[in-house]
Amino acid sequence: MKLENMNQEFPKMPDAMRKMIEQEVEQQLQKKTEKFTGRRVMIAVLAATLALGTTAFAGVLYRMKNEQVGTYAVKTTQEKEAGTENETMQPTGENHYVRLTAKWLPDGMVQTEEGKYSFEDTYAQGGVSMLCYYMDTGDSAFEMLTQQVVESETLNINGREGIYLGQQALGDGLAFNQQLYVAYPELHLVLEMTAASDVSKEDAIQIAEHVTLTPVEQSDDKDVMMCYNWSSYLTADEGQEMIDESNLPVTSVSMESLEKAHPMGDVLDISENDLEKHPGLTAKVTDVQIGNNRSMLSDSMLGEDDKQAFASDGTLLPVILTYVKEGDGVNTLDQVIRTEEEPQKLVCVTVDYTNTGTETWKDIMFNGTINILEPAGTVAKIWRADTQTPSENDAWTYVAVAGHSFNTEVGLYDVKGGERSNNYIDALAPGETVTVHWAFAVPEEKLGEMYFDLGNTCNLTSDLTDGYVTDIRQQAQ
Repeated sequence: MKLENMNQEFPKMPDAMRKMIEQEVEQQLQKKTEKFTGRRVMIAVLAATLALGTTAFAGVLYRMKNEQVGTYAVKTTQEKEAGTENETMQPTGENHYVRLTAKWLPDGMVQTEEGKYSFEDTYAQGGVSMLCYYMDTGDSAFEMLTQQVVESETLNINGREGIYLGQQALGDGLAFNQQLYVAYPELHLVLEMTAASDVSKEDAIQIAEHVTLTPVEQSDDKDVMMCYNWSSYLTADEGQEMIDESNLPVTSVSMESLEKAHPMGDVLDISENDLEKHPGLTAKVTDVQIGNNRSMLSDSMLGEDDKQAFASDGTLLPVILTYVKEGDGVNTLDQVIRTEEEPQKLVCVTVDYTNTGTETWKDIMFNGTINILEPAGTVAKIWRADTQTPSENDAWTYVAVAGHSFNTEVGLYDVKGGERSNNYIDALAPGETVTVHWAFAVPEEKLGEMYFDLGNTCNLTSDLTDGYVTDIRQQAQ
């Protein structure tokens, strides 16, 4: 069962990008926490069963149970006690909303959006993420298979039944490796909490103990979320929901498209590079510096977590690549084959944003990423350390990256604005220029393959077409 590098680094990205990455993270999480149905999973369930207690509701006694599946998987169910009355619920397709309030959080943890909480110094990275399943097919329909489980514990959450599951985590990188389930049968809900490795088990449980769920109408309240209907959740991966191919990540671009990249110093028209248009807004990459010492950066660019990327003398540390043989998550865990250090360089990019129009623009979102593009015939492949593929004779099947808080996709910057003090220019008057300094950690051997993308779409093909990409390869020669 593959354990991807699960870093979540959202604070420096626009909402659209955060949502796309969030969807990818959730897809990876579902690889570790899969639905268990007789039609889909044919695995013998071992006799060991842990009863979590019972909850009485409307004349029905519910028992939450764990069943060991293989050596490293656990099936969690919510069952109706024998001899009690039958449930009468039927799916209606109606959406249900709850106000989820976390009345206790560890010191330094804040809410980032509905159901999501992280520590302030690593904003929108790690922390906990909560959602609710509305059991529209009956409370006893709940079944969840969690793989790569190395620890499990039954819980009593203020009189409610719950379960804690700790999953395998490789290395010291941030990973979502903790699952908690809490039953709310009187509301026909099951609360699911996913916690990252920067949250202790004790704190995760205490957060769950202080959660309140209240049914409400749909609203824009930051604490209000829509529940997942269980009937829809069960059918989501059975072909009843089509994937929009336009949202799939770009893995390569044609060499013809790559010719559209601008040389450094060109003025780029970015007036439509946002959800809102800003006529007259331009950007220009004016300088690229390459080094390996923290002294290249202003203090305003560095949070406490970012400083961990440097040695005591200010030198940028290498990242650690872990080459892993994938287990099935049920009878075998992932196995480390080898680890390697990958030397990094600081790449500092200077960008001038200028308003050549006639109106003052406010709350201008800006973004910057470095794409590593490897020529391969008629295409250039987008390279990432964690998407390397093994050769026929390699024992490993994937690479996990214990990287820095900033990399080619998430850079540091010195201009901050907006509600969250992140990647926004507060205001830009006609004729005014604001200079943004970016910094990225880039593998040393890839400096000759760098393209700087100012687009906000996460789609390199469209960003090349729209003229948002600058060729900065020559800076490494």
